[in-house]
Amino acid sequence: MVDPGEGTAGSAPRIVPLQAGDVDALTAVMTRAFDDDARRHLGAPKGGPPGYDNGEFLRGYGLDPQARAFVAVLEGRPVGAIIVFPREDGHHVLGGLFTDPAVQRRGIGAALFRFVEDRFPARSWTLETPAFATSNHRFYEEKCGFRKAGERADPSGADGTDGVGEPDGVGMMFVFEKAGGTTRGGGA
Repeated sequence: MVDPGEGTAGSAPRIVPLQAGDVDALTAVMTRAFDDDARRHLGAPKGGPPGYDNGEFLRGYGLDPQARAFVAVLEGRPVGAIIVFPREDGHHVLGGLFTDPAVQRRGIGAALFRFVEDRFPARSWTLETPAFATSNHRFYEEKCGFRKAGERADPSGADGTDGVGEPDGVGMMFVFEKAGGTTRGGGA
């Protein structure tokens, strides 16, 4: 469970392993983050992957035995999380990264990614993010060193579509890749 004693405003977040008891509080953060993206990029009141707003996503992916998931804590409250799937071959997958909109652009997302980079040396990293989420693209490219490697239709329909890619990027996922090593640079 998140310890209320560490990580203060203006300081680096304290990063701790995700525990089952963190899911409810972190689901509220995830809901705010994804709904904020939906409003800014789609003009929709809410939207995200299946289970983002009821805890199923975090229970299913963050608590998966193959995953390593961590929570960023400021002033005793969770403000973001990262989920990674380290693979034996060194080609790791970033399964999820989000921060509360109230603390975005303060280096928390970059600190989370650096944290897992330092703990899970990789030959490469791969992630997918919605094509419409241009702020995500900039973050991954400018703060984490990824590059766009491809795109595909999102068959899950996670953004509320039927899984068919549309010209405005709804229903499409961008694939980003990064060579191994660590990222050093600005914050997000």
